Order: sequence, then C-alpha cells, then structure tokens
Amino acid sequence: MSETPSALDRRAQRSRELILEALFALMTERGYERLTIQNLIDRAGVGRATFYAHFESKEELLATSIGRLRAWLVQMHRAAGGEPLGFTLPFFQHLASHQRIYRMTVARESETSVERHIRQMLAELVREDLRRWRSPSAARLDLATHYVVGALWASFIWWMESPQPLPPEELNALFQQLTFPGLEATLAMGNELPRPALLKLPAAA
Repeated sequence: MSETPSALDRRAQRSRELILEALFALMTERGYERLTIQNLIDRAGVGRATFYAHFESKEELLATSIGRLRAWLVQMHRAAGGEPLGFTLPFFQHLASHQRIYRMTVARESETSVERHIRQMLAELVREDLRRWRSPSAARLDLATHYVVGALWASFIWWMESPQPLPPEELNALFQQLTFPGLEATLAMGNELPRPALLKLPAAA
C-alpha cells in the first residue's frame, strides 16, 4: 500500500528538520566552514539524494537556518509592540543562549560565512524598521543602516570578549543609549524617533 501525500509530506518535513538540526549540532562542535555535506547527512541519518531534495548546497542550508532566526526576531519584535529596533533585545538574548555556536562560528578568524549571513539579516531588519519611522533619502538610510548594524555587531563582539558579560537586557540598554542619538542626527532632522523605555543602568563604581 503506497503512502498518502500527507504521510509523504510529513516524512519530507521530518527529513528537512533532521538536516537543520544536524547543522546546528555540528556547528556547535566544529564551526561551519569545515563542515561537509557528508558530515551533515551522516549526522542527520539521511541520504545524499534526500539532502539535495531540500537544499542545493551547504550555503543554502545555512541561509535557511538564518531565515528561521530572522522570522523569530520579527515575531518577537511585533510581540513587543513594534517599537523602533525592537528586535535587538531578542537578538542579544538569542546570542546569550547560544554562546557556544557563535564562539565556534564567529570568534574564529577562519569562520566568515555565519557572520556574513547574520550581518545581511540585520541590515534587512534595520532598513525595514527605519523606513517605518522615517522617509529619509537613500544615502541617509544606507548610512544609518550600516551604522546600526556595525554598532550591533561591535556590541556583540565586545560582549563575547568581556570577562564578565552583561545580561542581554543591560547590553541592549547600552546599545540603544549609544545608537539612538546618532540615528536622530542622521535621520530625524526634526522630531526625535520614538524611543522604547530603557533600563536604568547602575552607576559606575
């Protein structure tokens, strides 16, 4: 008796999930650049033909994984009321809860692909968000997008290298306090951007 279409769909979806889970597990162990398709299918327990039925390449698999992160950040942003750059706190929380994988895929000089994909994702999110609040010229929007993404990434790297990393909430508050004045200077040219409530940080000792 042949399988029904719904059963085949479920099996295909399960295979896809196994491959994505294998990517996550293997990146945590050895980074991304050194991974091979063979490593992935061995860990996922699927055949090479099954892998290529879902993904054209290892790069497309990574892009799909980053796409899921993007969708989650958008969802969390909306849940927070859509405040300006409201995805940054969930982003920092995500990084904090997945430190191992980012130390293996970002902190190493030989690793470049994960950083490239995440920075592209952040640029898309920032650009879309800034357009909602302002209608700047193309040059101003481009500069502001690069400015925010650079500040986000620098904050993340600083946090990873810190001997006593701040909680994500404090890191996000510092990031916003540093970033919003520059955005207002570049984009607003008038009224301030609507700011989310910021944490009151403790005074330096």
